[in-house]
Amino acid sequence: MENLLKIILPKILPEGFELDINCFLRPHSGKSDLHKSIPKKIRAFSNFNEKVKIIIVQDQDSNDCKLLKKKIVELCSENGDCPVLVRIACRELEAWYLGDMDAIEKVYPKFKAKSHRNLAKFRNPDICNPYNELVKIIKDFQKGKASREIPEYMNIDNNTSESFNQFVKGVVKFLEFSA
Repeated sequence: MENLLKIILPKILPEGFELDINCFLRPHSGKSDLHKSIPKKIRAFSNFNEKVKIIIVQDQDSNDCKLLKKKIVELCSENGDCPVLVRIACRELEAWYLGDMDAIEKVYPKFKAKSHRNLAKFRNPDICNPYNELVKIIKDFQKGKASREIPEYMNIDNNTSESFNQFVKGVVKFLEFSA
């Protein structure tokens, strides 16, 4: 997620926001690490001398996305009052890649986007078990390589992953109202 966000955020951040200047990524070592750190970070940033907004992004994996989001929102509200946006990447981050098959093809030239784009199972990449599908159709698929290279080519405005689109729109709207 960190690799993808380093590339995607500069493409979507509203005017006045710059990654590593006034917008920072705080990666975690898995979901339990993230959940343990939320109370401390929310308390600290709620008492920070400048206005702070927090965006939390987590893969859904096998969790119920609504319950997962509710749990994170409650964890935040119990520990402070800074504005928080919670976004769940439905199922897996790889759904965001499948939402832009042209970007996949640029990184994995043997993959032909045209022959997969209209298959029923890829019409809604958020529900197709994306990682397993990518491994089936791209024999040398690697999570690390994909997260560093595919986002460079992703078309922000033309992605078929609903969770990706909700993430982009949510971040932009959340940050635009920062004054």
